Amino acid sequence: MLRRMKISLVMLAILISTSLAITTACGSSDSDTTKREIVFAGLNWDSALIQNGVARYIVYHGYGYPTSHIEGATVPLFEGLRKGDIDISMEIWLPNQDAVWDNAIKAGEVIPVGKSLEDNWQDTFLIPDYLAEANPGLKSVQDLKKDEYKSLFVEPDSGGKAVLIGCIAQWACRGVNEGQLEAYGLTEHVELRDPGTMAGLNGAIEGAYKKKQPILFYYWGPTTLSHKLNMVGLEQPPISDCSGGDPGLGCGFPPAEVLIAMQTNLVTDAPELIGFFRNWDWSAENQLAAEGWHADNKDAAESSDAAYTATAVWYLKNNDGWKTWLPEAELANVEEALAAD
Repeated sequence: MLRRMKISLVMLAILISTSLAITTACGSSDSDTTKREIVFAGLNWDSALIQNGVARYIVYHGYGYPTSHIEGATVPLFEGLRKGDIDISMEIWLPNQDAVWDNAIKAGEVIPVGKSLEDNWQDTFLIPDYLAEANPGLKSVQDLKKDEYKSLFVEPDSGGKAVLIGCIAQWACRGVNEGQLEAYGLTEHVELRDPGTMAGLNGAIEGAYKKKQPILFYYWGPTTLSHKLNMVGLEQPPISDCSGGDPGLGCGFPPAEVLIAMQTNLVTDAPELIGFFRNWDWSAENQLAAEGWHADNKDAAESSDAAYTATAVWYLKNNDGWKTWLPEAELANVEEALAAD
């Protein structure tokens, strides 16, 4: 991991040095029609879309670039980033995306320009606290091979297997889910099911908790749902037991390194954004506050995009930490826009 980051930072330094001649601070508070549109990856979960909302507001009002995003899942949007259809992705989860990330770095298609979503975690094998208390012998993923525990999660159409509500099919973590089941010898005991959408995953989890029903599921944090509900992870081998730190070989997830990625074309097209994203600082505290406000107010918005924009405005008006991310002129532009909103 450290070797990859050193290579990436060297590449970043080279690219920046070749772009110094055109690196200028943009002072327009409105979109400049001479500047090209910056396209964000509209990854289909809240933390990424909330960060998109904040970043897009600043890029538009602070630097004068029009913005948009393309909605979708991890795998196709990363391919779009590599090809140049997308310029910025606010959440690249490593080790989930290690292989494709390394390939894209080596090909000179993307660079890391900052870190995102700190204080994170993820787990494939979670159960509710009330279920753990009622079944004290259910401790490890290996216990799912025992009929007394496997039967807790069997569905009428699962052929006697426990049902695991896992990652969405086009999320990078889906491959890790599949690898863990294989490595733990659980494929004959557990069926991995696709919830289809984040809303589907959240609905399945919240529905089970409301009725105090058994459920086995994948989830991550920091999120409002994981903060609200008590989730218990089944024991898995530590990441140090897996070659190359790959949880798909049969280990629990380590804390992720969540990066902000830039398509290399943007280094010459909008080099002044590199400093902004390198200063980006998105903690669990930021995410939980913004996601909580979004959950309480999204139904009043005209569209989902408008809801994330409104969340960005709320966050920027009610927090000061982001002000250190920007040069003086761009900060003044954003504050002027906020005063008018």
